[in-house]
Amino acid sequence: MENFPQLYSKERLQQFITKYKDLIQLDPLKEIHCGIIHLDELHIAAQLLHQGELVAFPTETVYGLGANAKNAQAILNIFKAKRRPLSDPLIVHVHDKNNIYTDKPDFLDSFAELFWPGPFTIVLKSTQLETTEILSAGTGSIGIRIPNHKVALELLEKANLPIAAPSANLFTHISPTSAAHVFNDFYDQRVHIIDADRSDNGIESTVIKPLGNELHILRLGSLAKETIIQKIGQSVQLKHFAIKYENKYMQIEENEEELEKELENLQNLDRKNSMEAPGQFLKHYSARINSFIVTFQQINIGQEIDLDLKESVIIDFGQELRNRIVNIDETKYKSLSINYDAKEAMFNLYDSLRWAELQQGAKQILLYDFDTVINQKVQYDENILSIQDKIFRSASGQKIYYKDNKFYLCQ
Repeated sequence: MENFPQLYSKERLQQFITKYKDLIQLDPLKEIHCGIIHLDELHIAAQLLHQGELVAFPTETVYGLGANAKNAQAILNIFKAKRRPLSDPLIVHVHDKNNIYTDKPDFLDSFAELFWPGPFTIVLKSTQLETTEILSAGTGSIGIRIPNHKVALELLEKANLPIAAPSANLFTHISPTSAAHVFNDFYDQRVHIIDADRSDNGIESTVIKPLGNELHILRLGSLAKETIIQKIGQSVQLKHFAIKYENKYMQIEENEEELEKELENLQNLDRKNSMEAPGQFLKHYSARINSFIVTFQQINIGQEIDLDLKESVIIDFGQELRNRIVNIDETKYKSLSINYDAKEAMFNLYDSLRWAELQQGAKQILLYDFDTVINQKVQYDENILSIQDKIFRSASGQKIYYKDNKFYLCQ
């Protein structure tokens, strides 16, 4: 913008590209339209939000693509920038639990004391926002959270606004854990990126929705189910809640043409079936090349497929795939955690998927299967369910069986 020309200077952009040269991939046919915001310029980021602009900012989970949650057009611009269906609701980030809900339930304070600031999103109906229809995908319920990240909290306080912010990536693409990831997806759009460190957790917040005496987990995230159960069990106000979780793998109903028309006319809020929470589609967190989960269990084995290991990126856990698959290309190999540390694997997952799609000559990604039935090392780790969920969605549920140097599709 004219008020902040330094954000768009060639010198600043070149410094950013040089800083992240190993992570950035530019299309020579596209022009750069984004701006780069330094950490000492968060006051500018706050002003941009007030002006209806999009600002990508770090949180402890992943980077978010933020807009003023009170500005309907700014919110709609998130959907347009991400190419996201209007049926997929947004999460609102706040720095004070009282600045969204005018008729908050009694138990909200107890949840806030236990889990905020942190990777915990709670979906409730009572809200004072006039933009609820857009934010909630027409469901009337909005997910809110207070992030546990210094930059995010400072931005929220300086802006003094609730900020609507899904992950700062193109729809179905891998969520971003660094400013460079955001840049790769949005450099040709009017998006302003705060240049900060990598996100601490590596995957999204856990989304829950209270229904009567049940607490439904709508999206697994970096706050483990077991941690939630343990903490609410120790709370006099919350111990009556029973935890419910059921995997939901929804298909994207809009085809590319329908989505294009929907995003051309953003004032038309007709939707397909709305989601209760983000992150429920089968295809999600996906690289731009095909991905498969490699299994060694002989269950529902189908036809053999021809996969060239020289064209395959291997994303391992420990060295399980390396020890079983022969002739892998070591230059296209990465382990999420050599030491079988699930928290480390969670931190590295999206970063590794982003790295994988940049490897020269790569045509597919082969992912380790975190099935606890076959790996006793991770059977009781509380983070495994979340990792399994993200990997399953990143591969759109595609599994392949490996035996004797051959791969077979699983049906």
